[in-house]
Amino acid sequence: MDLRLALIPRKPERFQIVADLIEQAGFQFARFSQLKEHDTIADGKPPVILGDTMGDLNKFYALASIVFVGRTLTPMGGSDMMEPAALGKCTLFGPHTFNFKQTVQDLLEAEGAIEVKNPQELLQMIQKCLANPSFSAQIAEKGRDVIRKKQGATQKTVDAVLEFIQNPN
Repeated sequence: MDLRLALIPRKPERFQIVADLIEQAGFQFARFSQLKEHDTIADGKPPVILGDTMGDLNKFYALASIVFVGRTLTPMGGSDMMEPAALGKCTLFGPHTFNFKQTVQDLLEAEGAIEVKNPQELLQMIQKCLANPSFSAQIAEKGRDVIRKKQGATQKTVDAVLEFIQNPN
């Protein structure tokens, strides 16, 4: 199996910190900024890619089989899990999703994402998803369906506001 891990820090000030952590863990890695600049990987296929650019997260999601939404295992509030789910990716996240409560509720009710409680459970679920691609694909498709059903909310809100402004009684 040709697996690679992409780590994408949320803030640019974390790029070097995460690079140092990858090195300390003993993994070879490539910086996405260098891959973009040179349009190649000079040293084969490193097992880890560090996403050290801004605005490219969806590129990583598009290439991924499984997405873990970071910062959700700690009480910091995670990133938006709608994006990988909308792309039809098997989406996992931790319990700290207070900033996306409705999305999380909708995804979990439809079995369109997986919530893990800790790093050990994350590892077990990733192993399950990799060992059982049909399970992973089913989660991904249900997640995509949830997001598709929610599309158009902005337009519905605009229409309701305009209706109220035009007919306040």
